[in-house]
Formats: sequence, C-alpha cells, structure tokens
Amino acid sequence: MKRIVKKDGKALEYTLICSGNRKNVLLQALPEGKVRVYAPKNARLREMDNLVLSRWEWIINMHASLDLEAKKAEFDPENGVLIEGKKMPLMLHRAVKAGAEITDGTLHVYAPSLENARIEAEIKKYLARLALDRIRLNLDLYAPTVGREYGRVTIREQKTRWGSCSSRKNLNFNWKLIMAPKEALTYVVIHELCHLIHFNHSEKFWQEVSARMPEYDIWRKWLRLNGSKLNL
Repeated sequence: MKRIVKKDGKALEYTLICSGNRKNVLLQALPEGKVRVYAPKNARLREMDNLVLSRWEWIINMHASLDLEAKKAEFDPENGVLIEGKKMPLMLHRAVKAGAEITDGTLHVYAPSLENARIEAEIKKYLARLALDRIRLNLDLYAPTVGREYGRVTIREQKTRWGSCSSRKNLNFNWKLIMAPKEALTYVVIHELCHLIHFNHSEKFWQEVSARMPEYDIWRKWLRLNGSKLNL
C-alpha cells in the first residue's frame, strides 16, 4: 500500500506492508529515495503516518548517505582495473565490434559507445571469461588430487559467496575472484573441490584443503578482509 505524508510543504511517499505474522514495526530507508514500513496486520494508518513523520530527518539523511555511497561506487575508467591483485591501466577504443583484450600490460576495451555503463559491461564480460580460464586451469591441476568428478562449472556474480558446490557436484564461482591475487582464486577452487569429498566444513574437510594448500588460511582471511574492495 502506497502512503504519502507531508511536512513543511514537502511530500514523502512510503510503502506500507502489513503482515499477520509481524508483531513489531520496521521502517527502512532504501536506495533511490524509497521508504518501506513493515507492520502488524492491525496497524493503524494514522500511527504509521506519524511514525514516518517522526523519522523524517533520519530518512532524509539516510537517503543522502545512500546516494553518496552510490556515487562512490560508480565505475570510473580513470581508476584502471584490478586484475589478479594488480591495477592495470585501461584504454578505451570506439569500435563497431565490442570486446576486450590485454596487450602490453594494458586492458584495451572496444565498444560502439564509450559511455561508462557500456564499458563496464564489456569489462565484466571479459573478466568473467578470464576468471573461467584461470579457474579451469586450477581445476585441471587440483581435481586429480581429489579423485572425484565434478559437474558443470559456472561463473556468477554472487554477493556473499566466492564459490559453491551443489549436491549435484556442480561448481559455481564468483567472477570477481579474477581481481584477487592468484593464490586467493586457487584457494577457492581447492575449497570447492574438497566439498566433493566432504560436503561440510568439518575438521576433516579443512584437513583436505590444507593438504593441498597449507597456507590456505592466509588467503581465506585475505578474502574476508579485502573481498568488499573487489569491484570495478
């Protein structure tokens, strides 16, 4: 349900979501100026309006903060691109056929339009392909030591995972691993392969990981501390 409240001649729209299972009220300020209120099924509309009005300044400040974070996260070609732990300069070329390649230590990107959104999309495509190449090399190296067959290998953009192994033995990896040092990518590959032996994180599982990469914990911690920085 859409609701509108007004203060000092200004209007603020919010979405009210009522649920019979909810006992308390939750107010959220979301990106793009959106506001949501989650409330019990019998919540009074006037009380919900008053709640939003009472948090007016907080909502405005949160939206300003979210807008600032979004601007900071925008892709900027001048920053170059992080590949295998090192910043690589970027050179843009207007061309009919889109694509990308690395030549003489520089990432060259070709596209009909040099708008940031188009360039970012081409870079992501290229890095995903590069990540798959590196991951397959590691799979070829370490899979024989595991002695178990795996299924499909998929590259994704996962928000909270670097990799996963399904019950069907399919392996999924985050393309952003190509931005991390080579050892971090290798650790994730070994980690997922070892799930083919132990589908858990038991002591025996970590022993399998350690047998193939004794220093695995260094790169496990590195990803935990630096993973959020692996962005274009």
